[in-house]
Amino acid sequence: MYKQIAALLLVGGLVTILILNVIEDKNTWEAEQARQLTYEVKPSQNDQAQVVPSDGVLKEGQRAPDFETTTADGETVSLSDYEGKKVILNFWATWCPPCIEEMPHMQKYYEENAEDQNTEILAVNLTTRDNGADRVRSFVEDYELTFPVLLDESGSLGDQFYAFTIPTTYILNEEGIITKKLMGPMNQEMMIELMEETE
Repeated sequence: MYKQIAALLLVGGLVTILILNVIEDKNTWEAEQARQLTYEVKPSQNDQAQVVPSDGVLKEGQRAPDFETTTADGETVSLSDYEGKKVILNFWATWCPPCIEEMPHMQKYYEENAEDQNTEILAVNLTTRDNGADRVRSFVEDYELTFPVLLDESGSLGDQFYAFTIPTTYILNEEGIITKKLMGPMNQEMMIELMEETE
C-alpha cells in the first residue's frame, strides 16, 4: 500500500515538474516571438536613442530616397515637399512602447522648437505592421499630435528605409541628405541637439 502511494506521489511530482517545464518553455518562446515580431531597442545606459552606423543601402551622406504617401488626414505628401527644411523622419507603430514614450517629446519639440530650427517632423506609421489606419488616427487624436503622421499602407517605406527595429529615425539636412540614423526613443533635448548639429 505504502509503495503504491509513494509511486503515485513520485509520478505526480514528475508530471507536475513536466507541466511546469512545458509552461516555462512556452512562456519563454512566446516572449521571444513577441520580441522578434514587435520591436527591438538597442540597449543604452540611459534608454535613449543611440546613433548607429547606417547599414544597407542608406548611409550617412546619401540623399534619402523620395517617396509619396498619404497622411493620417488623407493628404498626399512627398518627402521632397520638405526640401529646404531639416527633417526628423521617424518610423513607428502604435503598439511599440518606446515609440509611445517618445511621442510626447516629439510633440513638445514640434511646438517649441521646430519653427526656430527650420525643422519638420514626419512620423511614418508602419501601418501594415500596425492595427490599421483607424487605430493610427485614434492614436494621433489621443496624443494630440500636430506634426504630420504618414501612413505606410503598402509596407514599402519601412522596407526602403530599413525600419526593422523601431523606433528608427533618420535626420535629414535641408538638401535631404541623411546626417544621422538613430534607433530607440528620442527626447526633446536630444532632438534640439541633433538639429543644431545638422548642416
